[in-house]
Amino acid sequence: MTESSAKSKATHGAMPKGISPSVTLLLAVACAVVSSGSYFARPLTSVIGHQIGLVPWMAGMIVTVSQLGFVAGLLLIAPLGDFLENRRLLMVALLVSSASLFCASLAQSGPTFLVACFGIGVASTAVQLLVAMAAFMSGPGKRGQVVGLVTSGLLIGMLGAWPVASVVSAAYGWRVLFAADAAVVFLFAVCLYLVLPRRRPDSEHGYVALLASLWHLLRTTGELKKRATTQACLFGAFSLFWTAVPLELRAHYAMNASQVALFGLAGASGALIAPFAGKFADRGHSHTVGIVGIVAIVIAFGTGLFAPHVWALVIAAFLLDAGVQANHVVSQRVVLSLHGQAANRLNSLYIATFFLGGALGSAIASPLYLYGWQTVAACGAAFACLGLFLRVVVHRVNPMSRIYETEGS
Repeated sequence: MTESSAKSKATHGAMPKGISPSVTLLLAVACAVVSSGSYFARPLTSVIGHQIGLVPWMAGMIVTVSQLGFVAGLLLIAPLGDFLENRRLLMVALLVSSASLFCASLAQSGPTFLVACFGIGVASTAVQLLVAMAAFMSGPGKRGQVVGLVTSGLLIGMLGAWPVASVVSAAYGWRVLFAADAAVVFLFAVCLYLVLPRRRPDSEHGYVALLASLWHLLRTTGELKKRATTQACLFGAFSLFWTAVPLELRAHYAMNASQVALFGLAGASGALIAPFAGKFADRGHSHTVGIVGIVAIVIAFGTGLFAPHVWALVIAAFLLDAGVQANHVVSQRVVLSLHGQAANRLNSLYIATFFLGGALGSAIASPLYLYGWQTVAACGAAFACLGLFLRVVVHRVNPMSRIYETEGS
């Protein structure tokens, strides 16, 4: 054993022989639980705002504050994964998430609740630490499949939060919902600390240097920029759809809150495609999986555009979620494999970039819906077509993409 390899082994801890199906499932469920906490308030903003004294326009800030916290966590907290021991950092993030959720359940005023929401958003970056840990624990031959299963928890948590919040809050109140989630996140923090291996990155940079390196990585890593930009278009289409479709379901199909929640749950089933997409990526079919995923998104909006029926919207929701998740899995698999010592920073930049696309989609959804659902569907299709263009051009311009996708190196 060379001196450098000995140092690497001592720094990182023994490389895991592989990740078991049970641990993979544990990480996926943990992703769902943590990510859902940031979205529980979305269907409850009017109820929560009324009880804690927020005026209507401020109640709309509940979800926005949480999203701002998430972006702040991506840029300021997640990069610590390339500097600090990962298992301990993950536990701290989960404990902060649990504490923030518990504070939200006890909040008696608007400012207190908004501060708690910001904390929930910051701590939800634990999801990205979970994904990076899963990639580290899995071998290159199964990395796509493992990352796909774990990241499917993120989308399921985002979309499943809606029906769960509606049902639990209707039966027990929103304070019980947040308190129960706090307890569950705390249990996951303990379980994961006992199950996951230690991983201390071999980094010679301090925290300030790590943050300063973000711009350098974004500027110089062409594959990261291409993957992130493409996914930003697709996530913009995703956010556009899921922000506008409840308006369409209530206005033209007279659905109540429970029925809209069930619609969301049906659409969330599309996220189950992620492990299969990852499995095909591990076999060298990443490019095909990505293209098929984007085409599915184009078809989804075409279905909603030319077949305005509730079942057409259900099919569109399924295809949209499956397509976004499929391309995300293969893209994140590549991003996490570009540079082992910068994996958390690269992943943070990737996630932050495509969430900006999602923010744009959410922002324009309501104004576009004033001109009808067809306008929304046409815009979503345009987003997806732009993503398809970038995906195809990227692959032609950079032939190294195929090497990254096949070998994950």
